[in-house]
Amino acid sequence: MSEIYKLIHPVKYFNDYISRNVRPDGRNFYEHRNIKLNVNSIQAAEASAVVKCGNTTVICGIKLELATPKAEDPDAGFLVTNVELLPLCSSKFRPGPPSDYAQVISNIVSDIVINSQCVDLKDLCIISDKFAWVLYCDIVCIDNDGSLVDACIMALISSLKTLSLPTVSYDEETENIKVDTKVRTPLKEYFVN
Repeated sequence: MSEIYKLIHPVKYFNDYISRNVRPDGRNFYEHRNIKLNVNSIQAAEASAVVKCGNTTVICGIKLELATPKAEDPDAGFLVTNVELLPLCSSKFRPGPPSDYAQVISNIVSDIVINSQCVDLKDLCIISDKFAWVLYCDIVCIDNDGSLVDACIMALISSLKTLSLPTVSYDEETENIKVDTKVRTPLKEYFVN
């Protein structure tokens, strides 16, 4: 019944809760959501994290690939984020191509991580103007119950903190590149603790 009331009179619905100094989920105004975190839970990914923020649940997996750096920034690698909002996470989303909302969330998450400089993209460069790492950060929402951007950021940062890059050697004479996945270097941390 409260869901129908919320749809018909959304302003009155929230004002009723505000007048009682409580949120619709029962929390006080200054009470945060419970947060649960599990890192490296996906074996097929280079790094991963599952975050449950209240009832919102997201999974982040990072895959690596070698690429040629951009001509305008030959000393930097790439961080590519993609947030998927499946119909499973909310009845608001439909199967098919990513919705505008999913694309906006992807851009917000990418902008926050890149602008915060918690990852220096120059650390992803192997050989200037030849090879750099691309970090494909796929984030999938399993349950969307609010604070989606927060949950996505937590999952991505937690994954980045556990990421280690394989050692790469390059022979200039033969132009042969060799990736050693057994010898890894942790991604440099620029996180404020």
